[in-house]
Amino acid sequence: MKQLFEILPNAWAEKFSKTMKERIELSFTNEDVISLVESKVGGRGYLPKEQGYPVNGDGEPLFLLAQINFAEMPQIEGFPKSGILAFYVDYHNDLYGLNFNNQTEQKGFRVCFFDNLDRESMTAEEQAVYFEGIDKSDLYTVVKGEYKLAGRVTKELLMNDILEFEKEFGSGFYDIMGQIFGNDEDKANELFDLATYSSQIGGFPFFTQEDPRIRTENSYHDTLLFQLDSEYSEEPGCEINIMWGMNGIGNFFINKQDLINRDFSNVIFNWDC
Repeated sequence: MKQLFEILPNAWAEKFSKTMKERIELSFTNEDVISLVESKVGGRGYLPKEQGYPVNGDGEPLFLLAQINFAEMPQIEGFPKSGILAFYVDYHNDLYGLNFNNQTEQKGFRVCFFDNLDRESMTAEEQAVYFEGIDKSDLYTVVKGEYKLAGRVTKELLMNDILEFEKEFGSGFYDIMGQIFGNDEDKANELFDLATYSSQIGGFPFFTQEDPRIRTENSYHDTLLFQLDSEYSEEPGCEINIMWGMNGIGNFFINKQDLINRDFSNVIFNWDC
């Protein structure tokens, strides 16, 4: 916060400081065994037997991108305190199931919420049957492994050129930078460097390109549900390989009231690099 007041005039620093928002920042670890109900990216997840396995429009199986067991996570406002939220995407497709013409159409991706875990899940072996005969070399895989997820609550400032910034300040990030700093790009970059983003639940999203919700009807989707960033590490015992295209980032958005109602039928899936 001190840096904010060093870079900005006091009045602007006050405005930016009030945008501080909580998120659950996510981290990954390698574990020998990760159960079907633990928070994870990749691998096999919790799937009630009577539901069946999620498939794309061609009947091909989708892949578990991530699942979040909220009983294992710290709590932030609006998000569940328990239950599993799972995200499936299409590794058969080089866009991972993203439909640019309709980013809420859950054919190439799926968002599933299980408010309790009383129903018997398909085993990992039963789920593996759906992937028999699939050549892994033909797949476009984001999560190349299975990693345990842990979360901690942190706060972040609104610093990106996104829908939330336009709603808060009435103009885009770079327009506001021009108003404050004029042509002093070094000062603008110094402020932008205070922005933080990560794999996270809630908080403010990040894009390598642009926010698809700006100036469209998609502004309905006002809440970042989940964001998974590319991450790569070869450190022994901490090997991580998560990659969207060429070092991109993926995110899912929902309306705040839909989230409160635990209705995950109208979610935007987006990724860019």
